[in-house]
Amino acid sequence: MKRFLLGLAIALQSTAAIAACKGVDYRDHLPASVATRLEQQMAKTPFAVGNHWVARKGEKTLHIVGTMHSGDRRMAEVMRNLRPTIAAADAVYFEVTAREVTAFREDFIKNRAAFLLPNQATLKQVMSKTGWEQFRDFASVTGLNLKAVERLQPWAISTFLVQNGCRPTGIGVRRGLDDRIEKFAIRKKIPIGALESVETSLQAMARIPVRDQAKILENDIALLMSDRPDDATATEAYFDESVWQAFLLLPWITQQYVDRSPRELQRLNTVFNESLLGWRNRKWMRPLLNVQGDTVVVAVGSAHLPGKSGILNLLKQNGYTLERAAF
Repeated sequence: MKRFLLGLAIALQSTAAIAACKGVDYRDHLPASVATRLEQQMAKTPFAVGNHWVARKGEKTLHIVGTMHSGDRRMAEVMRNLRPTIAAADAVYFEVTAREVTAFREDFIKNRAAFLLPNQATLKQVMSKTGWEQFRDFASVTGLNLKAVERLQPWAISTFLVQNGCRPTGIGVRRGLDDRIEKFAIRKKIPIGALESVETSLQAMARIPVRDQAKILENDIALLMSDRPDDATATEAYFDESVWQAFLLLPWITQQYVDRSPRELQRLNTVFNESLLGWRNRKWMRPLLNVQGDTVVVAVGSAHLPGKSGILNLLKQNGYTLERAAF
């Protein structure tokens, strides 16, 4: 147990040095049929594009800003554009604040149960035979100590230890837009708040059935062990203000490199998005509808904005009018 705690604590306390994203934007390489289907899916998705929307109801104005949690040199220009809006706000709300993330890390021993498989189970027991063998190969290549992680829920492995140049890892990843906005708000002495606790964000991952978590982890490992180049689609789509394209394309991209049926890949994608996005979005409505201040900035991951269960559509259902703003 001590070895496990040490390994996970290291993963939580630091974000490994990851090279800048130089991968492939798969949107530039789609077959015509896939491109057409993507266009149709985007057309059916409420609020499918846009990283900055203004929601108004009565005297309340919410600036909903879709963020990317990892750093990119293009964030500097984004911040230059957003600073006047932030500076004029009565408050700024985030998914979680940096202070809360720090407190969670510092009291890690108390929170360790959030990462463990139930009933003393191990990864070997919940993964398929082929998936476990590939995970052992991955551990051998990367130097990962299997004993240190064998009790972890699969989502924790995917989140903290499966890394590439185009994928941020861990919680509270630095240098992203959230981090920049929070530092600016603190410097300007603007009150900040959170829509959820760190525990709630982790609970969203743990809600995914363990067997499905295992399948998702197996897909992640298979992708890393394949000849697939880093996937820059989400990063590039973010700066195009159409990040939902990357979420829609993920099952198709995975299908090119992973031996799992397209239907199952789509199902896993739906299960993952419902927990990571939809479930949390609905829980956020209560604090969102009760934010303090007449003009408030709400900075959350951009994938939380689109869709029927996206926060923009949920705000619309609660009587807000919405207008896309400059980003």
